[in-house]
Amino acid sequence: MKRLLFLALAIALTAPTPLVSAIDCSRAKTNTEKLLCSNSRLQRADQRMALAFREAINRGVKPEMLMESQRAWMHDVRDVCNDVECMLRAYDERTSELEDAR
Repeated sequence: MKRLLFLALAIALTAPTPLVSAIDCSRAKTNTEKLLCSNSRLQRADQRMALAFREAINRGVKPEMLMESQRAWMHDVRDVCNDVECMLRAYDERTSELEDAR
């Protein structure tokens, strides 16, 4: 299962297609998903972060390390936010971390 997830992520990150949200807004259930789907600023922040993630992999940062830190960030930082401003700060900080990752 991990191998399939990694393969799907690798394909998604290397595909030259426009960035789209990984969340299916027609099925949004959690507060995080609902916030992301209801706010264009959060959607843009999510896209910027996805681009920074892809660029980190292209710079040679180990995908496994990035995926592990991304899961932890989602659980420990992003998903504890209950409002747009908190989530925007979380995305900005994570995007900066990804841009600085080596």
